Amino acid sequence: MTAECLSEIDIMAYVDGELDLNNQLAVEEHLSRNPGQAAEVMGELRTRTALKLLSGRVLPIPDKMLGLTQRIEADRKPGRFRQFALAGVGVMAFACAALLFWAGRNPSPPPYVISAVASHRTAMLRAAMASQLETPHYDASEILSKTNIAMPNLPADWRVTDVQLFPFDRGPALMVVVRTPRGEALSIFAIREPTAAPERPNAIQAGAESVAFWRLGDVSYALIGDDAPEDVDASAEALAHLWKS
Repeated sequence: MTAECLSEIDIMAYVDGELDLNNQLAVEEHLSRNPGQAAEVMGELRTRTALKLLSGRVLPIPDKMLGLTQRIEADRKPGRFRQFALAGVGVMAFACAALLFWAGRNPSPPPYVISAVASHRTAMLRAAMASQLETPHYDASEILSKTNIAMPNLPADWRVTDVQLFPFDRGPALMVVVRTPRGEALSIFAIREPTAAPERPNAIQAGAESVAFWRLGDVSYALIGDDAPEDVDASAEALAHLWKS
C-alpha cells in the first residue's frame, strides 16, 4: 500500500487498528497531506475512544497530558502545525474531563453502541450519494421472520428512508433510517444479542451525535440522531413503549 493508492477501506482499517506499521505509516502520510480527511478520521477515533472510556475503562487524565498543553502554549510560535497541536491536545483534555463526568453519572454503554454510531454515519453518507440507492421498504413482520429481530410499527408520521442489514458478530444487524415531521434524520440500530444495555433507554453524547441504547430480552437497540441526548432519549422512550405494546 502507498499513500497515493489508498481506498476508503484502508482508512476504515486504520481506524479499526487492523493495519501493520508500514500500512499505518502510508495512511498517516496520506492524512498529513489531507487535513480535511484527517479531521474526519480524528473525529471517528475520538468517538471510539470516548465510548471506550464511557464503557468503564476509564483512566485518570495523565499529568503529562495536562502539562503538555501548558508547555505548548508557552513555547508556541506562529504556524499551522503548532496551532493544530495545541487545539488537539486541548480538545483531548477537555473531552477526557467531560467523559469522566459522564462515566460517573450514566450506565456504561455496551460495545455494540460503537457499531451503531458507525452504521448511522454510513447511512448518512449513503443518503448524500447519488450512486448509493436507498431501500425505504420497511416490513417489521418480514424482518422478524428472517432475522429474529423484533421491530415495532413505527409512528405514522415517521417516514422510512432506508433499511439495511449489516454483518455483525453473532448475525445480522439492522439499521432503519427515518425522517421525523421536523425533518430530523434518526437511525434505529438493532441486533439479536444479549448485552448489558439497560431495559429503559439511556442516552449519551457520542461525538457529533447522541445515542440512546436499551434492550428488550435478547435484542439490543440504539437510536442515533443529531439532537441533544435528552431529546433522543425521549424519542427512544416512545419507541421502547411501542416495542412492548
